[in-house]
Amino acid sequence: MSNSTLRPTESEALAAWAHLVAADREQVERLREDRPGSTDYYAPIASNFRPGRRENAEWPALSALLQPGDTFLDIGAGGGRFAVPAAGVVSRVIAIEPSDAMRGVLTQAATEAGVSIDMRAQPWPDTAFTETADVSLAAHVMYDEEHVAAFLDAMERHTRRTCVAVFGEQARGASLAALWEAVHGEPMATLPALHEFVALLGARGRRYEVTAAGRSAARERMPREAAYANGRRLLWLAEGSEKERQMRALMDEWYGEGDEIALPVGRRYAGVVAWEPPAE
Repeated sequence: MSNSTLRPTESEALAAWAHLVAADREQVERLREDRPGSTDYYAPIASNFRPGRRENAEWPALSALLQPGDTFLDIGAGGGRFAVPAAGVVSRVIAIEPSDAMRGVLTQAATEAGVSIDMRAQPWPDTAFTETADVSLAAHVMYDEEHVAAFLDAMERHTRRTCVAVFGEQARGASLAALWEAVHGEPMATLPALHEFVALLGARGRRYEVTAAGRSAARERMPREAAYANGRRLLWLAEGSEKERQMRALMDEWYGEGDEIALPVGRRYAGVVAWEPPAE
């Protein structure tokens, strides 16, 4: 019997990761009904990522890795959930965020907090980025990164002391897999998440530590229309379509509680994964 399942080589782990990401992309592109005019996927929901909007359960584990004189690199900084509090601890924060909508939220959050953040609109990786940080972070951004080796290689190359990744124990939409299958008529192709990332780091021979952060209830209660909007986004449905009407009916039947919908929680906990970049 092969040991590759529990002890994959780096090439095997990378191939398995890429396969999961490609399967998700193929399925979404084939089944999606929504065709938004904006190319900025996060524009409709960017405000959800501003600091204070949701519990920042990962922050204590991350903050313990930071020192006052550090330069902190936040790759995919979003609305600033980590960049803004980090700016109150370290000497300098560089925030990489290609989404215009997210940078707008981040700019406002930094202004309100009275902190300075060096914002960059460039993608990652980018050969134009030449600086080095003491600590780098990629929080909830690599789930659908097919070329994850290039992402991690660049992250390690630009980090002096500690690289940090944050992953949920499951990826986007996985908690609604049963609803997806009922509406689309086929199983959901789930993206890689915390477990797969830890396996990948191990296959890359990295020395790492994982801190579990946050525990939540089994259900997330929200007003019905908000729940429907969340379901449309995660199932890639157009409002008013036949599938969207089916989704609403099933959500009412499976998850309805009075005037609210109690959806299965998307991420029951997250893992803060810290590792040492390899020596030159």
